[in-house]
Amino acid sequence: PDLSFDGKRVLFCYRPKSDRTFHLYETHLDSPDAAPKQLTSGSYDDLDPIYMPSGHIVFVSNRGASHARCTVGHPSTVVARCDADGKNIYLISGGNEPEYTPSLMPNGQILYTRWEYTDKELMRIQSLWTVNPDGTGTNAFWGNQSYWPDMLVEARAIPGKDVASGRVMFSGQGHHNVYWG
Repeated sequence: PDLSFDGKRVLFCYRPKSDRTFHLYETHLDSPDAAPKQLTSGSYDDLDPIYMPSGHIVFVSNRGASHARCTVGHPSTVVARCDADGKNIYLISGGNEPEYTPSLMPNGQILYTRWEYTDKELMRIQSLWTVNPDGTGTNAFWGNQSYWPDMLVEARAIPGKDVASGRVMFSGQGHHNVYWG
């Protein structure tokens, strides 16, 4: 889940028992008895939503018709953006590699994990990337071609006085459970 900037709303993804896919939902914290509002629908998985200062929502989705290279028929997710009401979905990412867990950087860029394993060893290539909210300026942030840790997910900017440093924390697999770079 992601808390809105004003602390009044929460975004999350959910798959109703009657559905085969995950969708984005929003709930208002000042109306605890109100049912969450479904923002996206369809036969696609929409996951890991975050609020953007512009009012948009960024998330990952398998709407890009891309598939993981190692598993036939396994859709991969790419970074996407929509309006606050779930309309006007736009695929930010132009890549074909699976992408996960977007978060907002202090400079307004989106930080996310990319499992980039085309022409690379399968298990050691989950690195952090950044992209502007309009889809321009895609760059490797950290970990591209690194050996340890071999998985970098759920990255978040470190809050407080170091926020301008561009330092982040993430969960990883390797010698320790949490890293920062």
